[in-house]
Amino acid sequence: MQCILNGHQYVNEVQTITQVFFPGEKFEMLHALPCESTNIIIESTLTTTTASGTVYMNGAVISSHSEPTVNLPFYLTDRRVVMLALFHALKRVLDIETPWGTLTGIRPSKLVRDWLNKGMSTDAVIKTLQHPFCVDAHKAQLALDVALAEEKITKDIWHQKHHQAYNLNDAVSSEPVGLYISIPFCPSRCAYCSFNTSYKLPDEKFMSEYIHVLIDELEEKSKQIIQKNQHITSVYIGGGTPTALPDKLFEKLLFHVQKQIDNKTNIEFTVEAGRPDTITASNAALMKQYQVNRVAVNPQTLNDKTLQKIGRAHTTDDFYRAFYIVRHAGIKTVNVDLIAGLPGQTITDMQFNMNEMMKLSPENLTIHTLAVKRASTINENRDDYLLPTIAETEAMLNICADHAKLMHLQPYYLYRQKNMVGLFENIGYAMPGHESTYNVGMMAETQTIIGIGVGAVTKYVTGDKISRTFNVKDPALYMQKRTSMRL
Repeated sequence: MQCILNGHQYVNEVQTITQVFFPGEKFEMLHALPCESTNIIIESTLTTTTASGTVYMNGAVISSHSEPTVNLPFYLTDRRVVMLALFHALKRVLDIETPWGTLTGIRPSKLVRDWLNKGMSTDAVIKTLQHPFCVDAHKAQLALDVALAEEKITKDIWHQKHHQAYNLNDAVSSEPVGLYISIPFCPSRCAYCSFNTSYKLPDEKFMSEYIHVLIDELEEKSKQIIQKNQHITSVYIGGGTPTALPDKLFEKLLFHVQKQIDNKTNIEFTVEAGRPDTITASNAALMKQYQVNRVAVNPQTLNDKTLQKIGRAHTTDDFYRAFYIVRHAGIKTVNVDLIAGLPGQTITDMQFNMNEMMKLSPENLTIHTLAVKRASTINENRDDYLLPTIAETEAMLNICADHAKLMHLQPYYLYRQKNMVGLFENIGYAMPGHESTYNVGMMAETQTIIGIGVGAVTKYVTGDKISRTFNVKDPALYMQKRTSMRL
C-alpha cells in the first residue's frame, strides 16, 4: 500500500486506519503522486483549516473526504481528524463492517474514561462514540460499561481494598502495584500463539535452574517495592503454563511468592493454569495451600476436533476434570477462556460452549476474538486453516454476550489486538466481586505492573505517563544475564 502525507507526519495513524480496510498490507511512503500507477494510493492532507483523505486508483481519484480542523471539541485533535477523513474516504471504496469505527487503539475504554473524567456525560459519550467516531451502538455501550467498571475497580485498588492489610495511613500514601511472574513453559504450542513459549517442555533440570533465577529476581524486585513505598495488590503467575512445572518446583515458586504477600489480606493471587491437561489434584491443593484465590482453566473451545486443529494437547473431558478439581480444591474464583473465530469453528459450537458455561457457572469468563499473529502457525500456514467469516464470528460474540448476561456476568475489561478477526475485541466478564484487579490494572493502565521472569514487561504508570522496561525473551539468555548480575 502506497501512501502520501501532506502537511503532517501522522504515519502510524494513517497506517492503522488503512489497515482497517487492507489488513496485512505493507506500506510504502511516497513524496508525490507518481505519473503512472496501477496501484491503489492513499493521500492524507492536513492544512490549517481542513484534513482530507483521498484514494486513487490507476491515477484517478475514486474517493475523497474532508473534515474541518477549526473550532472543534477537545476530543477531536488534528490526529483524530486526519484519521476520520481517511476513514470516510476508504469506507466509500470498501464498505466493510467496522464495529469500532475510527477507534483503532488497544484500549477504547481508556479513551472513554478520559472523557468522563473531563466532565462528559454518559449520554454524550455514547453519542460521541457513534458520531463522529463511527462506533456502532453495541460497541459504544460496551465501551461505556467497561469504562465505568474500570473506574470503580481502580478506585478500589487505590483507596479501599487494602486498608485491612496495612496501617490506614500507609494504605493511603503508598502506591499499589501488581506483580506479573512469567513461566514460559507449555506442553505444546497452540497454532495461534506468538508468545515466548517453547514447542515442548524442557527437562526438569532446565526448569529448576529457571525457577532458581526467577526467585532471585522476585526477591530483588520485592525489596525495591518496599524501598519505593509501594505495596502489592495483585500477583499474576502466567506464561506459558505455570502448572506445567513439576510439583516440587511449582511449590517452591508458590512458597517464595507467598512470602512476599503473607499476612496481607485482600491480595489477589492468580495462577494461569491455562492448559487443563496440566491441572492435577496435587497442584490444585498446592495453590489452595499457598493462598491462590484465582485460577484460570482455559479450554478455548469444547470441540475436540478444533482442539486438535489448533495444537491443544488436551480434550474436552480433560477440561471438565480440571475445572472440577479446581472447584473442589476451594479456589474462590475460577476463570474460563474461550475463543471466537477459531479454525473450523461454527456458531453451533459456540452455542454449545456457552450452554456448558451456564451449567458450570465460572465466576469469570474471558471471551477472546482470534488474532492472527505474525509469528503464529496459523499465519505461517494460512491455507491449512479455514477461519469463520466475520459475520459468523460476530454471531459467536453475540451468543457469548447474551449468555454472560443470563449468567449475571458483567463486562469489566476489554482490549483489542492487531489482526483480530472482524476487528472485534477481547472481553472479560465477571460476577460482581470477582473482577480481576490485575487485569484492570494491566489492561486499563491504571497502576504500575512489575514484571518478573523471561519476557516480562514492567509497566510504570505515573499519572498520564507510562514507561516500560523489558526482560530478555530467551530463557537461556535471561538466566545467563541474571546469573552474571549476581557475580
